[in-house]
Amino acid sequence: MSSLAHAQSQPTAIFPQAGNVSSNAPTGGVEEIVVTAQRRSERLQNVPIAVTAASAARLAAVGISNTQELAVVTPGLSAPQAAGFTQPHIRGVGSSTNGPGLEQPVATYIDGVYIASAPASLLTLNNVDRIEVLKGPQGTLFGRNATGGLIQVVTLDPKSTPSAAFNLTYANYEDVAADAYVTGPLAGGVKADLAVRYETQQKGWGHNLADGTPVGDLPHDFAGRTKILIEPGPRTQIRLALDYEDRDSRRDWQKLDLRQIPGTFNNPFFGGPFPQGGRYDVDNDVDQEFRLKSGGASLQVKQDAGAVTVQSITAFRKSRFVFPLDLDQTPANLINLFGVARDKQFSQELQLSSNTSGKLKYTAGLYYFYADDRYQPLDINFGPSFVSPVPGVPVTIRTNDRMTTNSLAGYAQASYEVLPGTNLTLGGRYTYERKRLSGTSSFIVDGVDAGDSAVPAPDSGIPDRVSFKRFNYRIALDHKFGANILGYLSYNTGFKSGGYNLAVASNPPYKPEDIKAFEGGLKSELFDRKLRINAAGYYYIYRNIQVGRYIDNSESIYNGARARIYGADVDAEAVLARGLTLTGGFSYNHARFTSFPNADYIIPIDGLTPAPGGVVSASATGNDLPFSPKFSFNVGGDYKLDLPIGTIELNATYYRTTRYFASADNVATQPAYDLVNASISWTDTTKHLSARIWGKNLGNTYYSTSLIEASQGVIRGNGAPRTYGVTLGYKF
Repeated sequence: MSSLAHAQSQPTAIFPQAGNVSSNAPTGGVEEIVVTAQRRSERLQNVPIAVTAASAARLAAVGISNTQELAVVTPGLSAPQAAGFTQPHIRGVGSSTNGPGLEQPVATYIDGVYIASAPASLLTLNNVDRIEVLKGPQGTLFGRNATGGLIQVVTLDPKSTPSAAFNLTYANYEDVAADAYVTGPLAGGVKADLAVRYETQQKGWGHNLADGTPVGDLPHDFAGRTKILIEPGPRTQIRLALDYEDRDSRRDWQKLDLRQIPGTFNNPFFGGPFPQGGRYDVDNDVDQEFRLKSGGASLQVKQDAGAVTVQSITAFRKSRFVFPLDLDQTPANLINLFGVARDKQFSQELQLSSNTSGKLKYTAGLYYFYADDRYQPLDINFGPSFVSPVPGVPVTIRTNDRMTTNSLAGYAQASYEVLPGTNLTLGGRYTYERKRLSGTSSFIVDGVDAGDSAVPAPDSGIPDRVSFKRFNYRIALDHKFGANILGYLSYNTGFKSGGYNLAVASNPPYKPEDIKAFEGGLKSELFDRKLRINAAGYYYIYRNIQVGRYIDNSESIYNGARARIYGADVDAEAVLARGLTLTGGFSYNHARFTSFPNADYIIPIDGLTPAPGGVVSASATGNDLPFSPKFSFNVGGDYKLDLPIGTIELNATYYRTTRYFASADNVATQPAYDLVNASISWTDTTKHLSARIWGKNLGNTYYSTSLIEASQGVIRGNGAPRTYGVTLGYKF
């Protein structure tokens, strides 16, 4: 699995052999989906957790090619992205802050391996079996920072029969992509596969008016993943997976959102106002081309010992992400940023789980996690203007700092059939975590180092290490009201540890956030499995919320008191006739602060007026949580028709979300918007050749993928305009 994909990747990398449709499903019924939401394989309909799951076949038909686009088919999920850092939110729980070591409350896993780095968690989906989105805190079995839920990507296993699939795509904006997947046996008991992908987009969605540089183009994106499956005996499986990505992209370019707050520097005082051009144009003196190199390895050993299964998962990952930003958002040389985020992580998990079909099912384990996150460097560069700390002289404030994390957890969860068809689940997880801060800060005047200071400064009162410990637990009761109807009630707790703001190391460490979640749900398959409806209602108490803020020209975290979140979401699928399937999802989410007395405001409030580029503190009690639309829904249709020339498949998906806010002050807003995706494909009678014509954002909706209330005004990252193309495929 490649690690990072651009936010607007084209739908080229889902392979037709992928999927998880059960061969035992009744003819004409809804797709049978198996998930691992409880760290063991189970039917989706038997799991007492709110889960949206999609096979690779559905992802391909809808045109979803990376994890950010999952919001189109997942009620309650929004997936903003800023400067190449992904920020998923589920039911209002998420983070709007970027940087090394700032892990997300919605965790991302690939084949059971946690991906801590935010740039590396926006995944190109190029050898996927299925994706599971688990909603609500997963504080027991997954645990690490899964306050809001998690996105779990399950990739294909190598096959014993040689097979391959190749795709070639051409799209507007001179976008060309090619991918390949091959698998087969290497020797007795050894199988392997290889997935590779390359994409380049030569034409941008817009231009930089300052120098003509394209905006929204993709110089190159190469990704590869290989998995080796060794089965030395009938009860032993060893999986070794390796992946790598090298990507340069301008698709995450940020620009002033002039319809909300005029840019602080975009005025006559600084030589403006400067022309801003069209929707996708900018006027900057910095080429905002983001560059990522990322890779990793994992080793999974699974042993069937009869009554129990023993599993070890060992993983190492490393990434380097370079992101230059024009902080003043003008062609004048006033303030810019150059950052290099470096992340390393190592994890080791040992797990023991029951392997019988009796009344008792259990899973227990130990988990160790180590991370080394750093800026090397983070430069805030001031041009020779009166904005500079030394007026008229160029100044660089350089930070080279590092945070290391050591975390150890033990967990156990068991389900017991207390009455016929009724199961009681109890689980717990204890986590101890220690973080340490070190580094230096330099003040450079006209290229000369004027002095270094330690991070943290000895007289700052900021400790150089902090530790956290928590016990989280789960209580759930589920009952089968029939062969195809499951009801459940659950209570879960979760926490996301505190830490340091590496971008503003002079800030004190932020505290852990905690959540308590009540949930009730009903999962049903009706009318001879022609209709599936899964619904859940929830109520959260969310405390010490880690809220993003913009200070000293950088983003950081502070704690936002508490909030109350409640709502409901529904997933539905119906088979109306042979080959005709309708899908849909709906989410209602009420997410508001119940106490936040010291929130940052970028506008005058309560008689207080912020200085230019500054903020004032006031109460945000009653305001919406960031990136939490009250309503969102999707509806889609898929029709397959078998003809003498092959199979024709038509697919269309409509998605709508109501407005949401960027920050706790509820000033910067993304209005309600709609997206429409559609495709038509043909597969020949031998199932070897295929062709697909597709389009995304067919209504050419102008919407943001990120919103930041910064010193220079409201900054937005744009979603892709209308894109369309053709994909040709061959497989055997």
